Amino acid sequence: MSRIKRQTTRGFTLLELLVVISIIAIVMAIALPSVQQARQDARATGCKNNLKRMAIAMHNYHDVHNTFPPAWTNHHAKAGAEVRFGWTAFVLPYLDQGPLYNRLDFQAQNPPVNKLFQTRLTAYRCPADTTPHINALRGNYGTSNYSANYGPVAPPRWLPGRMSAGWPGQADTPVKTDGVMCLNSRISIRYFTDGTSNTFMVGERSVTSGAGIWVGVGGNEFENDQVTDCSAGNEINSGFAAFSSRHFGGANFAIADGSVRFISEKIDSRAGMGGKMGTYQKLSNRSDGQVFGGF
Repeated sequence: MSRIKRQTTRGFTLLELLVVISIIAIVMAIALPSVQQARQDARATGCKNNLKRMAIAMHNYHDVHNTFPPAWTNHHAKAGAEVRFGWTAFVLPYLDQGPLYNRLDFQAQNPPVNKLFQTRLTAYRCPADTTPHINALRGNYGTSNYSANYGPVAPPRWLPGRMSAGWPGQADTPVKTDGVMCLNSRISIRYFTDGTSNTFMVGERSVTSGAGIWVGVGGNEFENDQVTDCSAGNEINSGFAAFSSRHFGGANFAIADGSVRFISEKIDSRAGMGGKMGTYQKLSNRSDGQVFGGF
């Protein structure tokens, strides 16, 4: 009679399982920061790409109109109609959004919020800012994470938070500014006496700091009157009228020469009306004649 040998399968002991689990935990602990960093880098790259597209769009607008777009308009195109569309609406044709631009009635009185104004435009959203694309802080219009450079110091009597935001008494005439654009402005490259490579054009603003709306004024034009501070990876600035970011260590900016730079939170910044400005503020002034080093 032949004997059938039975094969027994040896299982893992408890100690071996614990060793395997420990190894997996160590690998994950090593890998997760790298994965998170890769995601952050990808979001930062997407943000820079958005700003690069905006810089090109701004210059294409300039080529056609011989000026950069105004920060917003405020004129009486029709009887009783105050029109206050923002620069982010004016450059839509140069961001492959011609059909949307053609549907905007730039001569209409401040129109109510509608689905058209709530269109999600990825070109105006920083990938690091995952808040909803409808800006509840700005009248429920579609959000924009990018703000134009108004200048180093904001005018008084700021009225935020709606498409028709502006300053009383300044409705129909341009406001003096040292930045890239302002109310009803027509600022061309020839006014950049400090050089386009030394002037901010567009920077970031997170929704939690009151980011703008793409269709009109209401957070899409800001000044640089305070130091950046984003060591916690949240806002680079806690001030109302200032750039902000969801990136660690600083924020991305489109420079007036068309380049894109990451500006560190450690940049020299000394704000104050009439006081000596830091490098951060000087970069917001296109024609102050101030000399400063690299940034």
